[in-house]
Amino acid sequence: MRNSTRRNALRRVVVAAAALVLTGGVVRAQFYEFTFPGASSFDGWEELNSGTFVGYGSFPGGSAWPGPIGSNAADSEDAGLYRLAGETTASPLKGGPFLASESLYFGSFSQVPNTLGGTLRVADSTPVAGVRTIVFQIQIGGADGYDFHLPSGVPALRVNGGTNGVAPSSTAVLNRYQDGTFYSPETEQEEPVYVNTWGFEWHLPEGEVTSFAIDFSAVTHAQIYRMQLDQSSTVTSGVFLPEMAMGACGTPAFNGAATSMTNSFRATPGALLKVEYRESLTAGSWISAGLHSVANDGTLNVPFSQSGDHRAGWSRRMFFRAYHPTDP
Repeated sequence: MRNSTRRNALRRVVVAAAALVLTGGVVRAQFYEFTFPGASSFDGWEELNSGTFVGYGSFPGGSAWPGPIGSNAADSEDAGLYRLAGETTASPLKGGPFLASESLYFGSFSQVPNTLGGTLRVADSTPVAGVRTIVFQIQIGGADGYDFHLPSGVPALRVNGGTNGVAPSSTAVLNRYQDGTFYSPETEQEEPVYVNTWGFEWHLPEGEVTSFAIDFSAVTHAQIYRMQLDQSSTVTSGVFLPEMAMGACGTPAFNGAATSMTNSFRATPGALLKVEYRESLTAGSWISAGLHSVANDGTLNVPFSQSGDHRAGWSRRMFFRAYHPTDP
């Protein structure tokens, strides 16, 4: 356990003229990095494959691991990744999670959508003293339209050896890119396969926390590439609000009934964002500009429209804010 000073600070950004208002961490290699106030700690798992960690099974992955996989990123503490269970099908050659050549793979001889491929646990027996905020990030490749096994495989927090899992206070898809396709018998056509970077955030009440664990289950043929665990002794909410920067401002046009304009932004590639806008931070309500996907090159063009003639006001200033659709 330690006080971390390497994480980049959370901050509020307001850009003048056409202004952008949001709160968030800094994204580095698809993961957010933080500097939390108070005591904090960090654990990261990088290059989760058989070349980095030797002896953690082979296909189809039905065997137990020799021990937990310790965090190996620079400045990591002593949290571990544990294998709790493998595949639960009736096949005599059951699969499960093991370290393959490129990833932590949930092996199986069958290919049925949303089939439980195994259960893992990230655990820390020496948490930050007085821990109040826990943040978990994971990059996971899906299979047949799923990554976590639904409905019960989404990461849940267990504190002090408790059996009841605590659902995260907020969840966000931080990044997504397509990695091939699969044939769906439901739609009878090729559907995209995605690698998703998920973020989960928990807030704990005051009280002694001597240990905690985050349990989650993935579907068969899912792959995990990287994970990160952050802790803080302070309550810090909204850590996964998106990072976004102003690009270019359009020219407002009035058609006799409404004013319209399209502005461009730079944002996290692959992110799905809700965008809102207003003319003043002190008057009026935020107006929705809809839900938008950021292109793989990080560009985002957003059209804005409002009844009435707003050319004079929009030419001077506008304010924008963006957030993930799973944020409260």
